[in-house]
Amino acid sequence: MKKEITIAATSAIALIILLGSVSYLLFPQVSVQAYTATIDVYTQHGGQGKDKPSGNFTKLETVHLYAEVKNTSNTPLGAKLVSFEVHWPDNGTGSILILGTAQTNPSGTAEKSFTIPPSTRSIGRWLVYVTTQVDEQIIVDTLTFWCNG
Repeated sequence: MKKEITIAATSAIALIILLGSVSYLLFPQVSVQAYTATIDVYTQHGGQGKDKPSGNFTKLETVHLYAEVKNTSNTPLGAKLVSFEVHWPDNGTGSILILGTAQTNPSGTAEKSFTIPPSTRSIGRWLVYVTTQVDEQIIVDTLTFWCNG
């Protein structure tokens, strides 16, 4: 009886190994890998990191936007086109102040600057979107900053 159980168990294990091998050959594993190329937008007052806020600004101050693009190996990518979209504070206008592009330099950084208008509409939380394409994938980052007047 013990011998029959041992043979049955061994046969079952052999069958599982065989079926596992056949299924692996018939249905190869598909590598699902998260894309890790990055874009990071920040200002002269900070905001480094994904979707991080920057410091405060005042009316008539020049805002320098920097967008760093890196590949999956964290190496800076030059000659990448970056789109910048800057939105007024959401105090009734909701419109875009700046919409433009810039190319990354050899250090992987694209720059765009603008001066905050001397309007009461300028007071509040501003929103910046940047986008670029790396290896046929669109990558995005956002930044917010405050204009206190």
